[in-house]
Amino acid sequence: PADFLRHLDTAADIVSLGLSSFVMSATNFLVSAACNNMLSGYGGDLYVSIMTVVSSVRQMLDTPVLAIGDGTSPVLSFNYGARRPDNVRRSILIMTILGVSYTLVSWLLLLWQPGLFIGIFTPDKEMIRDAVPALHLYFFAFPFQALQISGQTTFKALNKKKRAIFFSIFRKVIIVVPLTVLLPGVFGMGLNGVFMAEPISNFVGGMASFTTMLLTILPELKRMEQDPL
Repeated sequence: PADFLRHLDTAADIVSLGLSSFVMSATNFLVSAACNNMLSGYGGDLYVSIMTVVSSVRQMLDTPVLAIGDGTSPVLSFNYGARRPDNVRRSILIMTILGVSYTLVSWLLLLWQPGLFIGIFTPDKEMIRDAVPALHLYFFAFPFQALQISGQTTFKALNKKKRAIFFSIFRKVIIVVPLTVLLPGVFGMGLNGVFMAEPISNFVGGMASFTTMLLTILPELKRMEQDPL
């Protein structure tokens, strides 16, 4: 215990590295609660079930792009600590290209064969038919998810904890939840509004995270290059 107390600062740093991922997972519960509440009021149990299926497709398609980010993270950390800015830039570029390419191909496949993906999670023909428009709306800006992950992964890997946590909260809590409540009723979009909240948040959150990363990290890497010691 005494040894542990002497290293509380180190323990706090370790915990903080995973805090953004924890916050993202925790906010998913809040988003699910808001979506289910609005869907049950506007569409009943059928659309709550459709959202469950759509979310399952999302989790399945999210896994590879998240793996790209997780796999790049230690490479970014090592090269940043070793003061190799060129390798950091190259890693960010490769991670972003792979992520955007994968999400773009996935999105095109969803447009082409939506029933194939929905059918993995339900055999109900009526639900598959009703879920197709919802799936198209929900995934409309899916490629921008890769930009969100690239930005957050870079912040986390380079120990920019506050920015990583902020963008975890920004997309889900500040954008998705309010839009889920406002779009169906205030803006008169009904059920479509619930499913539109996700692509809007993907676009705004992804662009904000990635642009902030470019404007803050790249100048820092430039300074590191000019002053390697």
